[in-house]
Amino acid sequence: MELDYKKEVSGYGRKDGITALCVWLGYTILSTVFASVRSMLSLSWISSGIVNIIFCILMAAGVFIILHLNKNSIMSIGLHKMKLGQTIRLGLLVSLIPIIIFIIIAGIINGFNEVDAIGLLLVLITTFCFAAHEDIIFVGFIQTRLYGFFKTQKVAILVSALLFAFMHVPLWIITGRFDFSQPMLIIQSFSAWLILHVIMVAIFKRHFSIIPVFIFHTLWNFSFTFAQPGTIEFSWIGLALAALTACILLWRSYKNEG
Repeated sequence: MELDYKKEVSGYGRKDGITALCVWLGYTILSTVFASVRSMLSLSWISSGIVNIIFCILMAAGVFIILHLNKNSIMSIGLHKMKLGQTIRLGLLVSLIPIIIFIIIAGIINGFNEVDAIGLLLVLITTFCFAAHEDIIFVGFIQTRLYGFFKTQKVAILVSALLFAFMHVPLWIITGRFDFSQPMLIIQSFSAWLILHVIMVAIFKRHFSIIPVFIFHTLWNFSFTFAQPGTIEFSWIGLALAALTACILLWRSYKNEG
């Protein structure tokens, strides 16, 4: 499947690269407006979850419409059932990193949060929708189409990682999650988004499938639900291990292409 990925991205041209940048700009604007409006509304946690899910579905639907207009198949974003067992195993295998670090070890040291079954289910569904629509847009669509501008994988992946990171900035400003009095925390968050995107692309390239990316991204974000925050920064420990895994996957892909 690695050769299929290389063949797919080599077929994109400048028009596809421009489309990718337009999708990034449009999504960044729409997500920022959505976050602004949502922050002004007094929604219950159930209503907020439903609204979030609807937004994610609409954004993903926009990509499928573009694919249809451009006469691209959904396979071009890695959405297929080929080697399904292997892709699921890959997603679960890499997901052991956040499960062990963020849930088991962090929970043992810092304590576990109290969560009810219904609330946990809603969080899982919302987390999946947020992860899946971002993966479809940024990993499956934008990252692959950027090869129309940048013919080398390193540059295409780096630029897509930067776009993924910059997309989060206005959202975190609106929600008040950026404390400008602590610039190091902002740098750490931005670096984390860069690394996380590279990890997801590495998983994506392994079988040219978005399925393991869905699994990893969902469980990565969902894992933070369980353990209470503590003095040890487990997110960076997990990120370092995941980055190491990504380096191995990317190295193997370059070796196979050589």
